[in-house]
Amino acid sequence: MTRKPAQIVVLGGGFGGLYAAMTLQRELAGSGAAQVTLVDRRNYFTFTPFLPEVAAGTLGRAHVTYPFRFLAQKGRFHFIQGVVRTFDLAERVIRTDTTTIPYDHLIVSLGGAPSFFGNPHIEAHALTLNSVDKALAIRNHIIHLFEHAVVESDPLRRRQLLTFVVAGAGPCGVEVAAELHHLIRTALLKYYSVDPSEIRILVVCKGDRILPHFAREMAETGQQTLVKRGIEVKLCTQVTGASGEHVEFNHQEIIPTRTLIWAAGVTPNPVLAQLPAPKSRQGGIVVDEFLKLSEFPEVYVIGDGASVLDRRNGRPYPALAPVAIRQGIRAAGNILNTLQGRVREPFRFDFTGNIVGLGCGMALVNLLGLKFHGRLGWWFYRMAYLQRLVSFRNKASLALTLALNAIFDRDISCDTWPEADRSMQCERGIRPLSPIQGHRSSPDPLSDCPRCGARAAGAL
Repeated sequence: MTRKPAQIVVLGGGFGGLYAAMTLQRELAGSGAAQVTLVDRRNYFTFTPFLPEVAAGTLGRAHVTYPFRFLAQKGRFHFIQGVVRTFDLAERVIRTDTTTIPYDHLIVSLGGAPSFFGNPHIEAHALTLNSVDKALAIRNHIIHLFEHAVVESDPLRRRQLLTFVVAGAGPCGVEVAAELHHLIRTALLKYYSVDPSEIRILVVCKGDRILPHFAREMAETGQQTLVKRGIEVKLCTQVTGASGEHVEFNHQEIIPTRTLIWAAGVTPNPVLAQLPAPKSRQGGIVVDEFLKLSEFPEVYVIGDGASVLDRRNGRPYPALAPVAIRQGIRAAGNILNTLQGRVREPFRFDFTGNIVGLGCGMALVNLLGLKFHGRLGWWFYRMAYLQRLVSFRNKASLALTLALNAIFDRDISCDTWPEADRSMQCERGIRPLSPIQGHRSSPDPLSDCPRCGARAAGAL
């Protein structure tokens, strides 16, 4: 009698989910013991560490994405595109917007979403950096503002257009601020006749230093580098409000700006609230040391949506890509152990270091306690991420583009849409701008998007 293959379903194609699926299929290749299915709302993998460079025009979509079906065609796993709607753990089925998927073993790696800490005004006006489309929307938004600034005669309005606020001083916030500065200084100022003294970039940090997961001396080096370039770093400061015309700090300071880039927090995917499991204070699913649910041992939760306690120090592991990768490999290994009659192994992760790009050919690197920065750090940064790309196509394309960027200026073409088509602008993450008309008497020149109900930025 032929034994039916076990159905292993991986929800989410981020770092954790992708590495889990590839580990399972590699170990199960040719055995017929199981069938691996990956489910994701997009049909491509996104290399998120490079999104700040996409937002700055250094890289494009093709450099940071890779279709899941290219991997599936190579026999690594099956792929289904769909949005997870509900879990039925008792019946062992997952329902998406397109189909119902049964499983014997389940890995949930649905990632997170930007957290605005319950502030609807920030949510309505902030630009986020959690997808390729949103990174490209930031790039288009910045270029569009420069197009308006060169014809704006009012100096106050022009300064508002050229003020950029980045909320969050972790690696993402620091990198996007550095890359934005690089875009402006090396490309935009060549072609837009604006006064450089009117350009202002602010990085806002609620703590007493940037890069809190880095050694203090390295964080200070990074901060000094940003400040030396003219980027303002505001410590012990929180963004408490926002509109289409300004950003508010600490409930008192008002910064006129059209740009708030949000890199200040991540919350677990809202659909995870359906799982019948304890939740952490931040909303993460609490799992045991084997990464599984205690009442449903065939279900594993990993990545940004999981709360995994490091029993050596009593604190949860941070939501970082290297942690998610190792969790995906460990969850896959525990499923393999179960199929082969072996005991599960606990998850352990030892940090070998951390790395962050500072733009302009510089980076901070901490590798096994060896700390260095500058050009050497930049080459290490490039090589470390280059080897993480999932395909040779991405690696070759990235290397060629970086070489061409050293010779030619980056593309500064800007996609725009008719003002009437607010639905397309909202869907693409573009903040609509109408022709410049000088100052407005109304403090709230906003209107609702007819497609999603969100409030769009007002006209200039």
